[in-house]
Amino acid sequence: MKRGFYAILSILALVTACTKEEPTPPIESQTFTVNSTGSTVWKYFSFEKNDTVTISDPASSLEWDLAFQRYRIKTNGGKSGSGMGSAANSYKKGQTGFDELKVVSDTATFITDELVNIAVQQGYASYILNPKLYTWFSIQTASQGTQIVPSDFIYVVKTANGKYAKVWFKSYYSATNQSGYVTFQYNYQADGSKNLE
Repeated sequence: MKRGFYAILSILALVTACTKEEPTPPIESQTFTVNSTGSTVWKYFSFEKNDTVTISDPASSLEWDLAFQRYRIKTNGGKSGSGMGSAANSYKKGQTGFDELKVVSDTATFITDELVNIAVQQGYASYILNPKLYTWFSIQTASQGTQIVPSDFIYVVKTANGKYAKVWFKSYYSATNQSGYVTFQYNYQADGSKNLE
């Protein structure tokens, strides 16, 4: 009788141990630099691949999440693509803000890409891009003209497939001070949840 009782206890302990959820490992933060020096060419980036990708038909492809042309940024949604891409500003800033943003807020306002009029040297020009992500920088007067200065806002980007990443755009210049090199840090949540850490 005792043996049967202990056997049942052993089986229950084994079942309990097998059904216990393993803790989810933390998301590894990545840093990437896109060479977006061309003023007429868009460079496409995939969070899943952690790399730029070559896209033949951006309007119908779900293989890209962000696109860069100089300081202009698109998401794969709205007028830019057929995906679920969009962006929201968390209004948190810098490394502290990046670390504090642990989950996508249920009240976050995601904006898709649209036609935006932006100031250029000749006046104004219209570009299809993401209006939220157009706040990632400001143009400031420098000793040799103007320079792009990051706003340090932390954004939440919804990918083409509806997953999430938190993104911090950190620089617009290369190590040799050449413009058009956008460096950003991000955490990409591959499981589709709103957890960002």
